[in-house]
Formats: sequence, C-alpha cells, structure tokens
Amino acid sequence: MWTKIILSVLAVLEIGFLGWDLVSKTTHYRLKAVFRLGAAAILTLLMASGVLQGVSRYAGIIALLTVMGIVSLITLRKKGEREINKPVRRVWRSVGSMALYLTAMILAILFPQVEEIAVTGDYAIQTQLYTWQDEARAETFAKNGEKRSVTVQFYYPEAAGRYPLALYSHGAASTMDANDSTCRELASHGYVVAAVAHPYHAMFVTDANGVTTSVDSEFMQLSMSGPLTHTNEEMLAYYREWMKTRTDDLHFVLDTILTHTARKDADVFARIDPEHIGLFGHSMGGAACEALGRQRDDVDAVIVLEGMMLGELTGADETGFTYNSTPYPLPLLDVNSDSVASHGAEQMFGSREYVNFSIVKHSADAREVTFRDAAHMNFCDLPVLSPPLAGMFGVGSRDPRECIATVNGIVLEYFDHYLKNETSLDIQEEY
Repeated sequence: MWTKIILSVLAVLEIGFLGWDLVSKTTHYRLKAVFRLGAAAILTLLMASGVLQGVSRYAGIIALLTVMGIVSLITLRKKGEREINKPVRRVWRSVGSMALYLTAMILAILFPQVEEIAVTGDYAIQTQLYTWQDEARAETFAKNGEKRSVTVQFYYPEAAGRYPLALYSHGAASTMDANDSTCRELASHGYVVAAVAHPYHAMFVTDANGVTTSVDSEFMQLSMSGPLTHTNEEMLAYYREWMKTRTDDLHFVLDTILTHTARKDADVFARIDPEHIGLFGHSMGGAACEALGRQRDDVDAVIVLEGMMLGELTGADETGFTYNSTPYPLPLLDVNSDSVASHGAEQMFGSREYVNFSIVKHSADAREVTFRDAAHMNFCDLPVLSPPLAGMFGVGSRDPRECIATVNGIVLEYFDHYLKNETSLDIQEEY
C-alpha cells in the first residue's frame, strides 16, 4: 500500500509541475526543491516513527529526492529561474524523473511492506544462526579445495524444556527462510526447527561470519529448464547428484545437532528432544527430506510440500522414469496443488502415474493432500512477501496469506500427531 501511495504522490507532483512549467513557460526550481526536500523529510520521519518499515525499501527514494532537491537549488543559484523554450525536452525530463522514482523504489515494489504472518502458539521464539564445516566433504562447486560449509537457522522456544526437532530444506534457488512463517509457527507451539541452507543450491546464503554465497548459475539453469532441454537419462544423473548433495547436507546437519545435544551443549541444543525428529521441505527441499527419510532410522515423520520425489526415481528411458517399489518406511505427508494433481504430472510423465502418487499409494502410512486454486509457490512465504517475484514462478488464484496459513496448520497438526503423540489427526484430502 505504502509503495503505491508514495509513487502515486510523486507521479501527481511530477505531472503537476510539468503542466505548470509548460503553461507558465518557466522552470520553478525553487518550489521543486522545496517539495522534493520536503517529501524526503516526511519519508524520513515516517521511517523513524515506524510507519514505513525497512531501510532498504525506502532509503533509495529518500536519497534520490534529497539529491534532486539539492540539484534544483544549485541550478537555481547558478542560473536562476529560466524560461522554457523547448517543451519537448521538459516532457522527457519529467518522464526521466518518474523512471528514476520507479528505479529507486524497486525493492519496495518487489518486496512491499506487509504484515507479518502471525503465529498461533504461545511460546516466545528465539533464533540462532550457525555455520558448520563438513571436514569429510570437499566443496564441489568451488575450485579452491575448500570443505563444504552448511548454514543453519534455528527457531526455538525461549522457555526451557525439551522439544521435538524439525529439519527444514528449501527449494531450488530459494533461501533457507523461504518458509519462515512455517518455522515460526512450529517454534511457537514447542518445536526446535533447524532450517538448512544448501550453498550454491540457494539463491544466496549469508553464513554466521557474514559471508554471502550465491546460487550456482548452471544448477539454477538446469533446475529450472533442464527437463525441456535434456533427455530423461541426463536429467536422472543430475537428479541423483542434487539429491546426494542435499541429503549429505541434511545428514551432516542432523548428526552435528545430535552430537551437540548428546554433549548437553547450551542454548538451542539443550532444548532438543532427540527421540522425536521430523523432516519437511518445499520443492526440491521436500524431495531431499523424503529421500533422507529412507536413509535414517531416527526420523519419525516426513512432509513434502510440492516437491517431486526425485530420490524415488530408479531408472529412465525415452518414455519416462521408473520408480522405487519398496514401500516408504515412515509416515509421509505429500502436499500438492491441484495444478500438479490435474495436469502438471501428466505433462512431465506422460501416461505414467506421477512418482509422488505412486509412492504414497504403495506405502503403509502415507497420505496425499491437494490444495485447490494453488500453484507451486503457494507452499512458501514468497507470494505474501513478493507477489511480483512469486508470480514469475507460479501462484494460484487463492489468497496467498490464507493458503500458507493453512499449510502451516497442516504441518503443525501432522507433526503434533507423529512427534508429540497427539491422537487427533484431522487432515482433509482437499483444502
């Protein structure tokens, strides 16, 4: 809302000045400087009072208005008010000014100021960031022989106690806080949540030392468009590589957490109940969590949020993929949009059954949930935080805030049942 208000006011002022300049045939530098510097001061006061939130959103437009106001004063001092004898040039200057306003507010446009998704639990939440280096693995994305480092964001109750552990994995070219609202919802109900950032698979990762690592361009291109340009056999090789990278990350993080917990280390580790562990993730992160569930015997339940179960693909040819026929050993919840349920899977797999549906159907304790009028990005926070960016990757017509709140409630209820042994589990097949 604030972004639209600011841009609308500036556009009205710019058009007003343009019309006034053209009618009066003079420049009005003095008044332009006053209005621009005044607007910058008002926006600064609104930021200081907390009405406008986020320095990165509004610092650009404040700086631009300040500079434009000062330039008008300098021009006035040097040349004075002048007669406009080239109206076309004046029009283009006005268009340029509005283009600069848009550019200065690009972050506010992409990430508008929105109300945080509220948690429903009673626990106050603390967070803590760790970066751990896996001495057993070389960083295959780097050429300098460094070891792979993995960053983990913890969300946990402030109150002392022992709480189930939930490990989260983000999607391809996403970020470890892509499901921040889900992580906070769980923590507010008495969970320790460890959100894992997979370096070079994440859009960016800023570790505990402040070092930022960006996504690998080849990985990003292949994960987004690989199936359209590569054979099934080629993609299966990539899928296996990606799943190994991610499951190795998750193994390392989980083992490190359990080591700290066994040593009774302080802070977050003192709050972890190692006997109750769940995994959940979005997109490729959900696939990695599902694959990890087959590999460990200390995990109690897994939730996949619209992630094709790449770890279940056992072979490929020109007609498609073959799947693992061994029943899944853990409670498994597979959550998808109706776009996957109705046509997405058919387009990817032809006449074969979608891999997720096959795994769920042939498992002893697995269930499928479908969200109507949803799409891929509706299972993370991005449509709430940045509608323009989310729209590039696929959103449904339903309200994004309602949708992710419903997803968060399902994740909580499922883990409450399997990690806290609560008897009720009233999860519908459709939402």
